[in-house]
Amino acid sequence: MSTVSIVRCSDYDRSRVFQSVHEALDAIGGISEYVKRGQKVLLKPNMLSAKAPKRGITTHPVVLEAMVREVQQAGGIVWIGDSPSGALKGVKRCWENTGFLEVAEKTNSKLINFEAEGSRVREKNGRKYHIAKAVLEADVVINLPKFKTHGFTLYTGAIKNLYGTLPGFQKASYHKKLPQPHKFSQVLVDIYSLVKARLHVMDGILGMEGNGPATGDLREVKLLLASKDGVALDAVASAIMGFKTGEVDAVRLAEAEGLGEAKLEQIKIPQGNIADYAIPDFHLPSNRLMKFVPSFLVKWVGRFLWVRPKVDDSKCTGCAICANGCPVSAIEMINKHPVMDYSKCINCLCCNESCPEEAVYQELSWLARRIS
Repeated sequence: MSTVSIVRCSDYDRSRVFQSVHEALDAIGGISEYVKRGQKVLLKPNMLSAKAPKRGITTHPVVLEAMVREVQQAGGIVWIGDSPSGALKGVKRCWENTGFLEVAEKTNSKLINFEAEGSRVREKNGRKYHIAKAVLEADVVINLPKFKTHGFTLYTGAIKNLYGTLPGFQKASYHKKLPQPHKFSQVLVDIYSLVKARLHVMDGILGMEGNGPATGDLREVKLLLASKDGVALDAVASAIMGFKTGEVDAVRLAEAEGLGEAKLEQIKIPQGNIADYAIPDFHLPSNRLMKFVPSFLVKWVGRFLWVRPKVDDSKCTGCAICANGCPVSAIEMINKHPVMDYSKCINCLCCNESCPEEAVYQELSWLARRIS
């Protein structure tokens, strides 16, 4: 039976977060269960792009610092790494804006630039994945996802956060090769199985609902979750949001491969049960409804029920990050303005995730607005 620890934490007050993280870990054996003295420990936060902590898009730096301190107290040597959108143009801005640079300097931790450090090839299900070298060289990987919805995969958590262990443009290439959410989710599961993170700690103090992961609505969830089973953690977190069992493709596929437990009745929560933490009015992504449409009606319903990226001209600075990162070249810069070609768009939301100005949002059709 897998165990998922859930601890309430009202805000990002430093002492309160430190205590809550410690309590969450203590309920699953304590940090010494996962880290031994002298081990190199890679902390993999959600550093989606160069966003400030208050925007609720990335793992909060106070949660990151709490985990750094826990690892250091156990005698571990801390590395911090991720491959955010825009990293190829310079990752330092991402480190600074997210607050991770300040944490690294304060704690004497090493920041790892996945793009600069290189990668190694691993194979799974006939696919080759170039995984960041530091991820494979670390003695322990600790995954620090964020509690958020996702307009493409519906939910992003422990499994999906490890997609950031792929440096460079290959992340976009898999979106292009596998534009259907359930097929793309198999890639997420492949990577999850190859990385083998030993511990997962989710920042759910400030979460995101609606059409996440970058321009959804902020929601005070006030929770921290921890488990050595990332599949179980995702099953619990998504159930708290209101997703049905098996609805999130990555969780269902990972359990089918024996990578973790997704049956809620088989998951132990030391602090109570899921009903104690469920959020009945949590807003789920609008495109979730398409999963319930019979396959023979999908094309017809899709004419009226859709969510797609759109540019807010008042916020756009013409940086072209969205166009350069689009895996299917569906965005063309015309007079320094991104123009969407929806006949090519696969709705992967790479543009929405990568825009540093939040100028790319998710536009809903009339029907999607009425039923979301």
